Amino acid sequence: MLRPARADEAGFVHTLWTAPENALWLDPPDAGQIDGAIAAGNLLVWDAGGPAGFACLTQWMHGIWSLREFATTRPGLGRAFLAAVLAEMFGPRGAHRVGLDITADNARALRFFTQAGFVREGVWRECWLRPSGDWVDCVFLSMLDREWKP
Repeated sequence: MLRPARADEAGFVHTLWTAPENALWLDPPDAGQIDGAIAAGNLLVWDAGGPAGFACLTQWMHGIWSLREFATTRPGLGRAFLAAVLAEMFGPRGAHRVGLDITADNARALRFFTQAGFVREGVWRECWLRPSGDWVDCVFLSMLDREWKP
């Protein structure tokens, strides 16, 4: 079940966001970012008998949204979770476009999001500096409201 994150779940989100298995793929949150996203209603939690994933959303302008971060605690939860996030974004939030970026070496995420219907738009060369000090390319993908299949 998808729902807005509660203030008392900031620790769960921070732990998952910064977990070693996510360090290559997720940009560490800035100070106050998690609390700010919770307060704005832009941090969603996938609840599977307790918090099991989170999605951090950003609205760039009317109708234009970004799926900034997306993570689950275990394999097998992603498809249903993403479907619920997209239903929220294209439904109540009125998204015309949902975009995201993925490091070019994250083949699993690229496959996951393209199988979900996201379209590859291009590559920004060396657009992200990993905490390890390595620059990596980022692949940009998006989905338009008319492409979304609930």
